[in-house]
Amino acid sequence: MTITDEIRKTVTTASYAAAGTADLAAEKLRELRTHAPELREQAQSTFRVYAAKAKETYDELSERGKGAVETWRAERAAAAREEEERDAGTPEVIVERAEPEVTPLAKGAPKDDTKSDTESPRA
Repeated sequence: MTITDEIRKTVTTASYAAAGTADLAAEKLRELRTHAPELREQAQSTFRVYAAKAKETYDELSERGKGAVETWRAERAAAAREEEERDAGTPEVIVERAEPEVTPLAKGAPKDDTKSDTESPRA
């Protein structure tokens, strides 16, 4: 067999494979088209079931959330009442910082009780 014959056989076989693939795809599409109404009804039915379940779950979560929020609010109010009761018996103490009073020194009065640098230390 010559190279040309081998190339022809390979190209022909590949062409037949491509044609077979196209024919199979067309067959599957025809089958799908005949089953489309059934599939559409099945999909709509499944959608209705899941939509009902989703609404039911949503309603359950909403009720649960409502209860949780009411519980949290009650706990917060109770904690605030306890804090008010605890603080009611304790007098409030306010501490203010006083500024030091500055008075002028009399003339000739010593400025402080420390030794000056000129004095010698006592031994």
